Amino acid sequence: MATTETIQKQMTLLPEYQEKYLKDLLANIYQTDEESGTISGIAAQNPLYGQPVMQDGVQMYQGLDGDYVTDASMAATDQYGEPILAVEGGVAVPDVIGFTDPQTEAIARLTGGVDPVTGAQYESMIGAYQPYIDDARSTFGQGVSALEGTTGAFDPNSYKQFYDPFVEDVIDASQSDITDALNQQLGLLGSQAAQSGAFGSRYGVERGTAIGKSAAESGKLGAQLRSAAYTGAQQQAQSAFENQQKRGQNASQLFQGLGTGIGALGEAQQALGFQGVNTLFNTGALEQNQLQAEYDVQRAGQLEDAYEPFARFSYMRDILQGIPSSGTALAAAATPQASFMGGALSTANSIYGRQGGQAPILGGLGSIRNVSGA
Repeated sequence: MATTETIQKQMTLLPEYQEKYLKDLLANIYQTDEESGTISGIAAQNPLYGQPVMQDGVQMYQGLDGDYVTDASMAATDQYGEPILAVEGGVAVPDVIGFTDPQTEAIARLTGGVDPVTGAQYESMIGAYQPYIDDARSTFGQGVSALEGTTGAFDPNSYKQFYDPFVEDVIDASQSDITDALNQQLGLLGSQAAQSGAFGSRYGVERGTAIGKSAAESGKLGAQLRSAAYTGAQQQAQSAFENQQKRGQNASQLFQGLGTGIGALGEAQQALGFQGVNTLFNTGALEQNQLQAEYDVQRAGQLEDAYEPFARFSYMRDILQGIPSSGTALAAAATPQASFMGGALSTANSIYGRQGGQAPILGGLGSIRNVSGA
């Protein structure tokens, strides 16, 4: 059976100016030279990396004045002291601003170290109060020692230190005066007795009375002087003991007050030191935050510059939104035709049926009857 096939082709093409616009746009984004294989376009390399500035095959450095130098010692340095390579374009890597000089100094003052600018050696402020505490403990100990001297009992024999050593001399002198007075009285009694002729019992009585009176006065005077000297010595010893106790207590209180003051001085010194370190560190933190903000803003600007071409081409791409795209479509249709051999067999079967009344031939040339007898 023959078949007739019909093919139809349909194409939708952009206008020539739009096709040229799209080709130019894509070529500026990414293309490969067919002969050299060179890749070009804004998407050919990472926009975060700049183009190194080279001289005689060696990359140059960023100078202090913004120019390019080949000597690393003349180059600008980053916060880590490393020379900065010269690059055109690109974006700075993300970074965190380190401790500033005031913060470094504050840490050195706190923990002990060397000042990075002046080279001064700082002692650690941790435990700076300890020498004051030691002095305060020693002073407190002196106060305790002074107080211990005030807890003893009064020594009753301490009066001897205050007993007047001249009392016995006074007593001896007084007794000598009494003896002289007695001798004079006895002489007077003897003279009177001689004049009156009274040498007997009367004279003896008067003489004995005078001697006894003199002895009594001598003993009484010695006892009074010794008693007064003892009493005065006791009072002086008691007064000295009490004064000593008071002085010891006052000294103890004084030492305790000094110890407390010394300890408070050490605490105040450390507190003030911490306050100064905190102020210095916070000042450095302000500088650190400012430097970090400046670095982030510069990096954000570099990012914007690096991706600006992509944004521009993205805008140009949006111009193509809504423009129908080109395309090609193919359509094929087939129509079958009647077979010549099938028609011949159908005709033969019909004739045979009319002649012999046989069943129609189902197919095949071998079933056709030879009606001619040949």
